[in-house]
Amino acid sequence: MNGDVERVLASAFPERQVASTTAATGSDSEGNETVRVRFADGAVVFLKVAVDDGPWVRERLARDAAALRYARRHAVVRVPDVLAVETAGTPAYVATAALSGTAIATDWPVDSTVARATVLRAVGRALAGVHVADGFDRHARIRGWSDERDGFELASGSWSSVLEETLSARVDEGFPERFRDCVADVLAAVDSATRTLDAAPATLVHDDPRPENCLVDSGGPGLVDWETAMVGDPALDVVRAEAQYVERADVEDADDDRLRRALRAGYRDHAGRLPDGFAERYPLYRAVTFLETVRTFERWTPNAPERVEDLASWVRGELAVRLDTVDG
Repeated sequence: MNGDVERVLASAFPERQVASTTAATGSDSEGNETVRVRFADGAVVFLKVAVDDGPWVRERLARDAAALRYARRHAVVRVPDVLAVETAGTPAYVATAALSGTAIATDWPVDSTVARATVLRAVGRALAGVHVADGFDRHARIRGWSDERDGFELASGSWSSVLEETLSARVDEGFPERFRDCVADVLAAVDSATRTLDAAPATLVHDDPRPENCLVDSGGPGLVDWETAMVGDPALDVVRAEAQYVERADVEDADDDRLRRALRAGYRDHAGRLPDGFAERYPLYRAVTFLETVRTFERWTPNAPERVEDLASWVRGELAVRLDTVDG
């Protein structure tokens, strides 16, 4: 147990004896460390501790805790309970109860398209359950929680401006230098689509429902890691899920359409229909979500059989194709 984790546990759970701490698998949160804590009584919690003292790390942790609290009250999806949070002190941290179920990343079907379609249908239902939380007048970035208002602390604005600010903030958190110009191209596309974007509905949006963050058990799907949540267009969540589940290296191109249909069918199972304006904004969101592939380039290329330069060329070409679709 490192010193920061030990101090946080002593502060957040002063009367509980810690039996063990282990690094949590599947966590992809920038600027913080996630550990699985087992107490002597057998209870398990997950603790995120900031390892970077930058304000953006604190804001991500504040957003995570706030979105979880809001989702527990207003969404129809399983989420963990927030047990303790401190975003003003050093180190900043969030502690949550363990959520029952198995992460889809752990149980991802290896060779069955039918089984994968079943998984995608569950993910679609989970996202529709998130978007039930729609009592917002405007789109907004989530800054944290206001005890005084007993609700979100928000930085509201038009959806196009919120999306631009969100993308710019993620670039500031870390982006490969070789692709910096790609960000400007996507932001320009967002700027050109202002009228279409600003007509989008405003709901709670998770924005990172990847297989590591979606847990499934007999009670249905649940979502963890809400650090990138926002009040945004629910259509973005659906397209983000397509990027994270369908556009995987282990999914054959021939299976793409079937898996996309399964995800959308699951969404309709719960919501009755896809988000308003989904088809209209779909091409732009395919470019927006592809920025995550670009941003994480240096993480996934070491495991790929192709040469790095060939992969870099593919990334640029694929983004160009998606942007051309937006323009067309």
